[in-house]
Amino acid sequence: MKRIALLSGCICLMATAWSQSQSPLYDSSFRALYKAAALHPGYANRRGVIHDSIVKRWDKDITIYIKGSDGKSRKEILERLKNTVSLISPSLNNKISISFTDEKRNANYLINLDYNGRSGWHLKWDALGNIYSCILFINTREIFNHEQRAGLASHYFYQSLGDFVFNKKERAVLLKNDSTIASNVSVWRRDINDIDLRILKVHYSDDIKPGMVEKDIDQFFTTHNN
Repeated sequence: MKRIALLSGCICLMATAWSQSQSPLYDSSFRALYKAAALHPGYANRRGVIHDSIVKRWDKDITIYIKGSDGKSRKEILERLKNTVSLISPSLNNKISISFTDEKRNANYLINLDYNGRSGWHLKWDALGNIYSCILFINTREIFNHEQRAGLASHYFYQSLGDFVFNKKERAVLLKNDSTIASNVSVWRRDINDIDLRILKVHYSDDIKPGMVEKDIDQFFTTHNN
């Protein structure tokens, strides 16, 4: 009886392992979400020609400098970003490191809290899609709640790691097709979750390269699901 029970247990374990091995590493919902974030519509040049959207990511370490507003705002944003960096760093696959500085001249990432326009961020990248600089703007007159400022800075910082953007059409399609990803495309007032970390881990994996286009991403998912 013991041998039979042991054999049955082994068969169950083997069946479980086989079943797990047959499940795709990246399901259709995640693939759609990643491509919508990383491959949003390309940018128009001065002639109005829209170039194909490509994968963009940082190829150098990030050094952050925070300027403007009051000391309390700077401190709360700094602490929130430190927590964000601690959370996301393992998903960067040792590609880059992120630090903070008190010297503006040493920074390649500026957070400006004295901006009077619309809050957002502006990236610079080279012809290959390697990001090398960012300015993040927070309008502290428009968003006067300290917690909201810190949350928005954290959310924008995450997005700026890969130029992650959802346009209105993509958002509508994703929300209609799969409600489980709704929180990832609809609001910024939330903590970074497991799906965000998976997106980042794929984006900074060895087989994803700056400059890739949609067919390259499809090939990546095909290869890694087999």
